[in-house]
Amino acid sequence: MESLRTVISRLFVDTYDTPIQDWKNVEKLTTYGIFNRNPSKRRRQDLLHPETKNDVDNDKSVVNYTASSHRIDYDTLTHDFVRACQINGGNTAEQLKAIMIKYRESPITLEKTTRLLSFLHHVLKVIPLSNSTTTTTKNTIFPLGTFLEDITPVLSLAPASQSSWIIILQFIMSCFRTCPQQQIFNSGVTMPILLGIVKQVLLEMTWLPAKDLDSVQTKCFTVGKELFDMLLIRDNGIDEKILENSDTLTSDFVGVGSLTYYDVIYSFPELYGHFLNGTTPTTTPAQPSISNPNIWLTTLYYMITSILQDHKLLERIPTVMAINIIKHVLREINTLPADLTTIEVQCLNKGKELINILLLGPNGDGAGVVSHYDIIVALPEVYGHFLRGTFAQSIHWAMEKFINELGKRRRHLAFLMMPPDASWPLISQMSRRHEYNDLTTRTSYHMFEGDLIEFVQEGNSTNIETHFRDMLFQRASMDEFRQLAMSLTQTGLDTTQIRKAMVEKVRDVIRCIQHHSRTGKRDERDVKMTDKENDSFNPSGASVRGEDITMCIPNNIDLWELMTETADQLYSFVSADFFSYEDILQDFYNLVYKPNGDPYGPSAKDHITKDNGLVWLLLQLFYIEKVSINVIQKDFEQDEKLFDKLVRLYNEEQTESQDAFTLRDLSLQCAVNHQKANIKDVTNIKQRHPLIAASLKYAGLCYQIQAYFSSYYHSNVPTNSTLFSNLDIQEMTKIAMESQLRQDVVPYTLYVYLVPTKADIDTLGHASTTYVKGGTLNYKLLDLLCVNAKHSELGPRYQSTPSLVACVPPNVLDVVYKLLYSAPCSAELMIKEIFEKLRRCDKMIKMKHDNETADNNNNNLTAQLPDQTMRWLQTILQLMNYRFIRFLKYSPLSSGLLHYIRYSISYLENRQCYQSLESFTVNAIHMQMDVKLLRSLDDPHREKPIWFAESEMLARLTVCTISRLIKTRGQADIKTDQIYRVLSSLYEHRLEWSPEAMKYFPSPVRSFYESSDSPNQSVPVRPYVTPQKVQQLISTNKAFTAYILHGSPEAERIVLQYFSILENQSSLLCTLWVIAITRNTTECCNMSAVRNLLLLIPPSRMATNTIDLVDFILSVEYPPNSSEFLFSLLDSFIWKNQWVNFNHVLFAFLKGGGSADRTAKAMSYIRYLLLSSHEFQKRVQKWDSLKFSHRHWTEDNFQKKLMQYLREYPEYHEFESFAMHQYEPTMELPQQQTKLPIYFTNVVSDFISSMENLIMRLIENSEADLLSNILDKYGHLFYQHQSPLSFVNNILLYYHSSETLRNPYIRKRILRLLDFDQIVIVPDAKRYALDDNDNGSKFDVGYFEKVIYKLAGSLNPQKCAPRTNPNLPERHFREIGSPAVEGITIATLEIMLTPVPPSTIIKLFLDLSLLRESHHVGVSALTLHAIGLLIPLLPEKEFVHPVLKELNDLIETDQYLLEISEPCRLIRCGIPKRVNGRFEITQTLPDLTTTAVLRDSMSARLRKAMIFPYIFNDYKFNLHNYSTNAPNSFLTLFHSIVHYSSLDIFSTFLEYCQKLRNSGKMKTDVQLLYMCFLLGPALHRIEKLDCSDAGFLIELMHMVKQVTAAMDMRDGWTTQALEQVYDFLYHIRTRFVKSNELAAQLREIIRTMNPPISQRLIRLVTV
Repeated sequence: MESLRTVISRLFVDTYDTPIQDWKNVEKLTTYGIFNRNPSKRRRQDLLHPETKNDVDNDKSVVNYTASSHRIDYDTLTHDFVRACQINGGNTAEQLKAIMIKYRESPITLEKTTRLLSFLHHVLKVIPLSNSTTTTTKNTIFPLGTFLEDITPVLSLAPASQSSWIIILQFIMSCFRTCPQQQIFNSGVTMPILLGIVKQVLLEMTWLPAKDLDSVQTKCFTVGKELFDMLLIRDNGIDEKILENSDTLTSDFVGVGSLTYYDVIYSFPELYGHFLNGTTPTTTPAQPSISNPNIWLTTLYYMITSILQDHKLLERIPTVMAINIIKHVLREINTLPADLTTIEVQCLNKGKELINILLLGPNGDGAGVVSHYDIIVALPEVYGHFLRGTFAQSIHWAMEKFINELGKRRRHLAFLMMPPDASWPLISQMSRRHEYNDLTTRTSYHMFEGDLIEFVQEGNSTNIETHFRDMLFQRASMDEFRQLAMSLTQTGLDTTQIRKAMVEKVRDVIRCIQHHSRTGKRDERDVKMTDKENDSFNPSGASVRGEDITMCIPNNIDLWELMTETADQLYSFVSADFFSYEDILQDFYNLVYKPNGDPYGPSAKDHITKDNGLVWLLLQLFYIEKVSINVIQKDFEQDEKLFDKLVRLYNEEQTESQDAFTLRDLSLQCAVNHQKANIKDVTNIKQRHPLIAASLKYAGLCYQIQAYFSSYYHSNVPTNSTLFSNLDIQEMTKIAMESQLRQDVVPYTLYVYLVPTKADIDTLGHASTTYVKGGTLNYKLLDLLCVNAKHSELGPRYQSTPSLVACVPPNVLDVVYKLLYSAPCSAELMIKEIFEKLRRCDKMIKMKHDNETADNNNNNLTAQLPDQTMRWLQTILQLMNYRFIRFLKYSPLSSGLLHYIRYSISYLENRQCYQSLESFTVNAIHMQMDVKLLRSLDDPHREKPIWFAESEMLARLTVCTISRLIKTRGQADIKTDQIYRVLSSLYEHRLEWSPEAMKYFPSPVRSFYESSDSPNQSVPVRPYVTPQKVQQLISTNKAFTAYILHGSPEAERIVLQYFSILENQSSLLCTLWVIAITRNTTECCNMSAVRNLLLLIPPSRMATNTIDLVDFILSVEYPPNSSEFLFSLLDSFIWKNQWVNFNHVLFAFLKGGGSADRTAKAMSYIRYLLLSSHEFQKRVQKWDSLKFSHRHWTEDNFQKKLMQYLREYPEYHEFESFAMHQYEPTMELPQQQTKLPIYFTNVVSDFISSMENLIMRLIENSEADLLSNILDKYGHLFYQHQSPLSFVNNILLYYHSSETLRNPYIRKRILRLLDFDQIVIVPDAKRYALDDNDNGSKFDVGYFEKVIYKLAGSLNPQKCAPRTNPNLPERHFREIGSPAVEGITIATLEIMLTPVPPSTIIKLFLDLSLLRESHHVGVSALTLHAIGLLIPLLPEKEFVHPVLKELNDLIETDQYLLEISEPCRLIRCGIPKRVNGRFEITQTLPDLTTTAVLRDSMSARLRKAMIFPYIFNDYKFNLHNYSTNAPNSFLTLFHSIVHYSSLDIFSTFLEYCQKLRNSGKMKTDVQLLYMCFLLGPALHRIEKLDCSDAGFLIELMHMVKQVTAAMDMRDGWTTQALEQVYDFLYHIRTRFVKSNELAAQLREIIRTMNPPISQRLIRLVTV
């Protein structure tokens, strides 16, 4: 150690710098005079590795050397150092570290550095960098790594250290030059050490001034670059391009070349963190900065060179880092001035060169680190959000071309992800969940917003406003609006879209009525509004007669339903605070007037002329209390600005036109009359508002109407029960006018009329069901009343205390349901209250059952439900079941209805009420139209695990409904496991189905019942009642026969106790059957005893017990020729004794299960009950004789007719028929329940619902003759069904493969279940249905085109779907109130009823869509969407498969798809060149003849350039420019079909994609791009699939391989279509790595592709 201390002390003694003179000015040197050459040269050699060659350029002329006062003997110091190392065991590194520690002590001077390097120079002579036989320390190697590690921290470019910088770096480089690379690494030089040197040198160089470097700084920078060359450039990787771009390299350069600049980036997050994580530094400028050209050019040079000398480096550079580098380069370039200097051009070019090499790879063939798509995605981070064609920040002119080219690619991709037309109408009551989403909810919308905003604004795509517009047109419920509005609020969108849609609807309705109205003034000979309209009128002194007042009624009065519907919606939105009166008034004003106050002309787009209909709609809002008090009243108290706008909407000419309507045209005067108490200075109102003068001249008429109503109606209403009956339209309009003039007078008057205080009392069946007999109101009068008047207190009221009047009058119920249909939106609150109370009743019934169970265990009595509650429940259930099913079917309540009655279904005890409940449940199950029923039934929070534990009938009906929904609507995204769970939760026992029924089940339902591993196999089987069991029961228990036959008191307790056990009840009816057979009659039974036994069976189990009875009847072997007796015995069970329900019996015979023998026997019983037996036929004949209307809303005396029917054929519910006569008891009966009112319930009405199951089972079992006979006899009853159109449609769809249904004889009888006077159907279809001799020859191309065009018209909200036929029902009373849903249902019917083969129909549809055959003009986008909407509703195999086959044929054969698209060069950054003193970007055209893909002639290229874009254009653009083509039209149609289809279609589509690829006919890039256009817009739905998602991606990648296999894409050439495909693949790349298995499969496919395509795509599957 002493030797080492000596070395250190002598080496670093007095190391302060002392400047000396310049060597060049000294002629004779004293100190170094022994040399004949410049002594600095010798000193430079001493500061390098001893083996450095003299010809190496190590010029240090800029180094300011110092003179030392000490002469050092370096040889002696070296000897001492070596001896110290030997003493220390030969550890040279440790000894050297001690010297370096001393050296690093401050200050570090040039003298100190010079001594150290000179010392090391001498040490290296003794201890070389590699083993040498000539040295004495043979086994010792100089620890260069230790030296570099210790010297790195002192490297600095501070002014005092710049000379040290130069000599240290040159010493290091001399060491690297003299030894092979491997020996350098053996000397302890590691990659981290080299990276440390590079990082330190780079960091110091970065802080040098950006410009105007002095000679020393320049030399320092140059030496640093030389070091970088040595460390970062491989001598075997140098080519001419690298040499050309470097000012430090020579052809004989030798470097270590073990690093790349990207290694430096990785290891230097302090400087390059923004390359690694994408975050831009905020405290210091991001490096490299283009404002420092030296660093910029150096850094980018080495980044480029690293790739050029090692192409495999691209595989190790992460895409994210490369993107961050490109973003940084673009940001820096954007800081350059417009007028570039030479150095700035160099910086620009270097930046572009780096972008090109990262983008296109070293060969320029596209195999780079990033894709064009990656840069497209990154551009908004550089230039800001792209909107309306520009970025937020300006783009430097030198980059504009490149960015614009990328913009084109982005736009192409944006439209690849969108169909050619996406203006799909929203079908609110039928739409699936994804249809409520619009373009703006897509995850990629933000990226494409700037490109697609015009696409949306021009109506080529749906948006929130169009959704609301469609919902308004289709009369959607307020709940749907509220749900969608809530979703908008969550996404931060403006909810005023609802108001815009509402104003659009108002505009369309007004325009529609104007279009159908006659223009011109009324003839003077025509009746005026009133003969006294110009006379002064004194209401106190004049007697007004009705004939003195004449209302103007237009010929197009049928269109007024559009106004009442719109008023109801507007009233509801304003009441619910969706928008305000002021906003709506302003919107209406803007419809009519320009911003400058001038009115719009009649032909102005999106505007209308002033119309009194606008005033009438605003008048409806006057009756909203908050509007009246807070807005209108305050406006009259202030400046009357709002009133002035209202006046300016008034149209005097309309008042005097041929189609004037007093109710509408006097609405302004009604508004004045309503607010006259708040108008200040009424006498001068004409002066303030001159335009009101025309309206005020009708003030006398308004006074007359008020006086007439008061004197004639209001005064006489208590004594005249027919006062409002049989009114003509004139009288109705007068009453409606009064409702507008005075707010509450008409509603109160009508209520007194309906429920008079002094009136007769009548009953609703039983004597205790009393009600007040009041008057009836015609539905037309109710429709004409103002919206507010419809919401008055006309609802049912129920007596809670004993009273002479116990029930709601039937005429009140009649008015209630008519008002609910007339104003469904504004009456929503009342409907919710009804269902909320229904839910509470359900909970009460559950609590009562739970308490009874507990009390039975404790022998306590449970309180019964109050009578008024039971009467309310009975009333509401009947109202909903017989009058409200149409309304509920298409409401949001539909799928969840069973939740309101889930406990009542099982536990309700009142038998009369239970029949209404059961009938309602049956209809609620039948009416379902969407698979969301499955989600509702699968509610995990329900307390009741089994829905219909007591009723096999309800469970079976639900299974049939689920099967129908899945088969006709698709399984959608509902998992098979969920379907299994629902089916398992329907019934407590296993349901057995016949093969005939199972044949038509959809696959998941069928597998549930057939599969051995299905959960159904674990469900227990319900035990059957066998003849042996019943016979044994009777023979071994004499008490049974004693009690049943004689009513023996001794046997009563035993028998009642036995049958009170639930498991024994199933044999009760069977026992009665056996006893009756034994005695040949039922008269032998003691009826009271039988009644007591039957009352033991809960009402909810009667249907199941009836099934047990029927199964028992069919299982017994009877003597020959006993059929007649058995039939008559069954009649007595049903009709005489009323022990079983007729409709239960029908269902039991046709439950859908059992053997073929059982089915055959059941059919004989069905034939008897419906065709041979007179019992039911007599009831139907009586029913028909009463002439019940098919349009029940037009019937004012339904209750009277029903009571006539029931008096002749009374129906009982507690097995008391033996003791009753027309609802009057003939003897005392114990255990009677509360008697409830009968409003609608009867066996005939319930049979109409039972006909659905009857028809289905007869079709399944091919009972054509029996079915036709039944339909001929009872088909007319189906006119009274609440949804016959839906049922017939569902039958045709569900059983489309049935040979029975294909029989024209049967099919026509099914069609005749429809009342064709209530639907708009093509005349040829009606003629075919009604005429047995019509063979369907009229079903030609013209017929199907009519169907499509009619459907398109019903989808168009601008047309408003007016009632063209006055014989049709009003829109709100039709089976389907939505014009769109009605049009879809009818169109489906019109297709399915024809005998034309599906393939022919599809061909005709495609001919129309694709301009084939005789079609030469393209159809509208809405027509294509109508076809796209219709096809998914038809059977998939017969209608969807042919479409997909035609699609494959088009792809394989279309001449435009079979051509390769126009070749092009890969997009790159153009390098500006100096031309005439200015820098310009020039595009050089290559030699086209040398490239394989460009062998087409110039004419072929021009043809491609012209045709190719039209294939993928907007459909409407092509249509308007006469450039429609089959591929584009099919693309539009395909996406329309997919949009309206369930997810099931994608499995089928995947099969056809596989067929297409395997056909080998996918050969061109245009075909490939077309496939991408097919998949792109649908990916947001495909990704919801578990298996098909991966299948599509694999198929697509196989297609890419197949198409590119024959294409030579080298030398930077490509095609337009291929580039769009690549962008699309990168856009969806997140889907490629969803699973490791999928990524591995895709990786293998890509690796087998031709280069450079495989290199371009391999990063798609890099996680």
